Order: sequence, then structure tokens, then C-alpha cells
Amino acid sequence: MQMQLRKGIKQILGDESKWPRELIFIGRNLRIVQGNNQFLGSPVNRIKITGLWASRALIEDRHLTFSERMRNVGRHLVFRFALLLTDVVWWEQGCGSWLVVGEEWRMRSNSR
Repeated sequence: MQMQLRKGIKQILGDESKWPRELIFIGRNLRIVQGNNQFLGSPVNRIKITGLWASRALIEDRHLTFSERMRNVGRHLVFRFALLLTDVVWWEQGCGSWLVVGEEWRMRSNSR
């Protein structure tokens, strides 16, 4: 069953005619940016940055009515709050692992 699933996924992803050209363009550009960041040793959350700009674009669209724009402002604020929460969790998890590593190092150096 897993083999059939993998074959199906490869078939869908392999046929670029089934995907919007814009989505392929964005995916390739994100991969280029990822490669550059890895080469330069600069970690960047590309998905977060892309999401922020996409959400911001919904607010700045001049073709929207005032009520649509205000609805999008609310959605943008909810999105920003969700990103803030994920950042807090990420930092908390990261700092927690640093503290554990630091404690292990301290215990090793005291035992010598």
C-alpha cells in the first residue's frame, strides 16, 4: 500500500502540467533561497516570511471593498498572533534544550 501511495505521489508531483505555473515558480524560488541560506549558513524560516507577505498582500489589495479589507485585517492579525505563538513555542523548546545541554556540561565538569 505504501509503494502504491509513493508511486501515486511521484506521478502527481512529476506532472507539472497539473500544477499552476505560479505555484511551481514559487516552489522553485523557495528552493533556490533555501540553497543559498544553507550555503551561507544563515537559517531563515522561508515559509513564515512567505506567509507574512501573502497575508499582508490581502490587506493592501486596492480592489477590495472596505468591509473585505477590514475582514482581511482581522484575519491578518489572527495569523500574526498564531505566528507569534509558534515563535514562543519554538524559542521555549530551543532554550529548554540549551539549558539541558548546559546542565549536562556543568555536571560533567563538576564530576572531574
